[in-house]
Amino acid sequence: MKQRLAQVAPFALVTVFTVVVQGLSLMEFLPLPIALLIGGGWAVSIGLAARWVRRRPPLSAWVEDGLVALGGVTMALLAFGGAVGLMMVGTALDSSSVTGETVVTMFVPSIPIAIAANVPTELVVLPGLLVLGWHPGTRRVLFVASAALYFVHRIWTYLVFAPDRLDFAAAQRSTAVLTAAERDQFAAALHVDDPRWIINLVIFAMLLLSAFFSRVRELDSRSGRR
Repeated sequence: MKQRLAQVAPFALVTVFTVVVQGLSLMEFLPLPIALLIGGGWAVSIGLAARWVRRRPPLSAWVEDGLVALGGVTMALLAFGGAVGLMMVGTALDSSSVTGETVVTMFVPSIPIAIAANVPTELVVLPGLLVLGWHPGTRRVLFVASAALYFVHRIWTYLVFAPDRLDFAAAQRSTAVLTAAERDQFAAALHVDDPRWIINLVIFAMLLLSAFFSRVRELDSRSGRR
């Protein structure tokens, strides 16, 4: 019974993770039932693909280590890039001569960067690591903790941050100097004091730490002992 639960657990986690995260992401464009259905379909697809890879130990080890490397890169981009972006916008809003056009021009480029980092992380990296890395030990703990923190981060994003987005099209046409009240409105809408980058930094640190428990190196070590 315990063995069966251990086999089912990673797929259950992947399903919950993917359905919720993708459901929240897609519900902006699609009805919620369809968004959840698409999320469920992707959960099944990535789970089956990861299961197929896991049955081939050498390939599984390389893919797992590759996903760790990719996740480290994407989370570094989110953590450090996000922090720098917020500091730049916050500094600009401290200026008494800044315009809405300037603030939006500084902020908008961060959107595609965040998308480029989030998409592979939530669609492939973390779901894949939950299945491929489901081996007893420190690395599994790091993967589960990373996925849990990222899960909280995305829920926080869609429920708190996304609803406060500015009308960028209107703001970008504003060339008048912002008043103090308008600067405060921009700071609140863009969540300049947003601490989510700290969560990203912690996830990055955990993925970086997991790289020291290389599955390829472990597999090579076992083969050498034989």
